[in-house]
Amino acid sequence: MVASVFMDNFIFLRYQLPFDFYYYYLIFAASIIYYINSTGSIQLLPRWFSLSIGALIVTTLLITLFENTYSIGVTKQLVGVLFTSIAYYTFLAYNNFEVKRIFRMYVFCALFIALEGLLEEVLNLGGIHINERIRITTSGYYRIYGLLGEPYFLAVALLPSMFYILYKTTIFEKILSKYNNLFITGIIFTCFIFTFSSAGFLGLGGIILFWLYDKNYLNFTNWKIIFLPVFIALFFISFNNLQKQWLEFNIKFNQTLDAFTNNSTKKEDINELNTSSFALYSNYVIAKASFTEKPLTGTGLGTHEANYKKYFSRYFDQDFVVRYGIFNTADANSMFVRLMSETGLLGLSLFFTFLLKNFVGKKGYKNPELRDYTLINQSIFIWFIIRLVRTGNYFGNGFFLFFFMYYICNKIIREHYKKEKLKRINF
Repeated sequence: MVASVFMDNFIFLRYQLPFDFYYYYLIFAASIIYYINSTGSIQLLPRWFSLSIGALIVTTLLITLFENTYSIGVTKQLVGVLFTSIAYYTFLAYNNFEVKRIFRMYVFCALFIALEGLLEEVLNLGGIHINERIRITTSGYYRIYGLLGEPYFLAVALLPSMFYILYKTTIFEKILSKYNNLFITGIIFTCFIFTFSSAGFLGLGGIILFWLYDKNYLNFTNWKIIFLPVFIALFFISFNNLQKQWLEFNIKFNQTLDAFTNNSTKKEDINELNTSSFALYSNYVIAKASFTEKPLTGTGLGTHEANYKKYFSRYFDQDFVVRYGIFNTADANSMFVRLMSETGLLGLSLFFTFLLKNFVGKKGYKNPELRDYTLINQSIFIWFIIRLVRTGNYFGNGFFLFFFMYYICNKIIREHYKKEKLKRINF
């Protein structure tokens, strides 16, 4: 169940079925059946989640059936969201919501995934290419695809583990008795860097920002604030060096920034965009058109691909289809963009309410019993932000495993302080 975070590239009869049948779906089904048989419980999801997702499902069905836009894509999303959320929640419930133990299992899996990725890099440098889709960067190194099939997905899947181990290394604690933190950190961090993922580097920036936040370097009431200018200077120096040394990042970053800054769909303004930048920007333009038409509810879960086909010719020349192909039309290349298109203000408000309400900040960080929960919550928060920017898949890369762990960490910390408060009152 935990290893499924890294198994999105394992698909049964790929391109032959009308949907992606991931191998881990069999594990999910077995896990759900085992949970029901073992516990006798039919409560497969928490009430708060059932009400929220139920509102989105009912809204989707009403809109798509009324407007005759219901499709296999809608079915895939509704079934996929329900099935994967039930699988992960019941897995956590059966394990008594032991988030720390399960998250460490994930870190353990991440270590082996990273080792495989580094082996891939060593073989590439030696002229042995085990992956047909190889890309060498201007730095002279190859991008690591790993078992996930894409460098970006590898970086995103490793991100929470990297946040966790970097913190663990700085506070001199062990994750697993057989492995030293420095070794684990070095392996995962090196593999993460060699994905050469721009979104991954954005996540790395988030990790650094949270480290400064937790260590009070961003607190204006703490003397450590005097070091903030030093960190800012180091950041800009590192960022400039990255742009100079890594041409692909420089092109992708600047072209994406220019596209959103210009906010134009004229051919001459977007003619030179790279494929990744065009995919993100074109999906945003189309999602905005869909949102304008149905701002409250969107067009329904699983309908963005239809929206893309509906609005593309209104804003973009057909030459772009020939040049770039049709990329990320199903998941909109961004969860924020997809939510805006498919669920409107209803979905966006539900997601951001969940995200902000369950964010613990620094609460629990100074308590040794709670610190792990704080770190896990913070790591998943950054993971959510990256997915909002660049991944629109609702259930890939263990989405609901991280989703529920994020919620549980906040719940455990909140209940701990609630009990402490009651003890003080009673005393």
